[in-house]
Amino acid sequence: AQVDSGSADNVLELNNGCICCGIKEAFNEAIINLANRKPDCIIVEATGIAEPHRIISSLTTPNEEGVSVENFVRISNLVTVIDAQWWIKKVQETYQPIRRSQLLLSDPRRPLSELLTLQVESASVIILNKTDLADEASLKRSQSALAALTPSAEIIATQEGQIEIEQLLDNERFNPATAFKSSRCDLEIAKEYRSTTTDQSPAAPSHDHGDFGLTVFVYRSREPISHDKLIAYLRSSIPGLLRAKGFAWTDREPDNAGFLSLAGDSLRFDYLSKWMHAQIKEGTKDRSQIPPEVWQKWDRKTGDRRQEIVFIGIDLNRQAIESRLKSFHLSSPQ
Repeated sequence: AQVDSGSADNVLELNNGCICCGIKEAFNEAIINLANRKPDCIIVEATGIAEPHRIISSLTTPNEEGVSVENFVRISNLVTVIDAQWWIKKVQETYQPIRRSQLLLSDPRRPLSELLTLQVESASVIILNKTDLADEASLKRSQSALAALTPSAEIIATQEGQIEIEQLLDNERFNPATAFKSSRCDLEIAKEYRSTTTDQSPAAPSHDHGDFGLTVFVYRSREPISHDKLIAYLRSSIPGLLRAKGFAWTDREPDNAGFLSLAGDSLRFDYLSKWMHAQIKEGTKDRSQIPPEVWQKWDRKTGDRRQEIVFIGIDLNRQAIESRLKSFHLSSPQ
């Protein structure tokens, strides 16, 4: 059967709630009902404040009978549509003074800049629309910025939203195994890293994107850092900074792994579970229980305790950022 966009029978509108929580059951039931009609495809258009993770979770989580929507359909692509002029403006704003709000990881509030960054990083296809209203240089820089944040996404430039449906359906890019793990931040953090000392590791080469000043680098250290100074610095204006994410070993909770996520005008920071190194020292774990991904980053003196923060931005002064972070270091505990 072929989906006819002009037929009301082939369109279901769900109101009065969010499809990933408030009306989750109605959403899942609607998808299953449509799938039973054997269409070529089903297109879900969420609101502009939808959270991709939660939508996918609602499709993949089994109900009380053990049945999930995944039993009836497969997910082809996650598509994010971006207004080119708006994105160019957001990129330009990275040079303006800012004082970021600070939130805990568990804080349910979702600032707009953080939500929109999540939508960009989660996309397997990004449609950059209204490109005819932007100048060529700004457009190329904005495309490079998107590629820096989400290197695995296909970026399609459009005017007036005109796109062939085959461009969204023929090339299936969504991969459940790597979904929400393929942003530039996640890819950089996942890379193997070893250090045999507690000193600052040698600087790895930055990733540059064309002639538009887009730079990605990872700050790494095996020395603890001042919590207050680190947070104050990240909350202040760092010219050109688009995104930062990673782990921190601080003096406030030295046995617990700090985790930060910076997007636009918001910074989330909180402490997770204990470092494996701390658990081994207190006797609750032994070395045989160290997961392979943790062992790859193990240091003979500090274990998995480390600073490992990814920075993504435009014309970032890497030397100045690293020098500032180094000045926040404390003496390593004995």
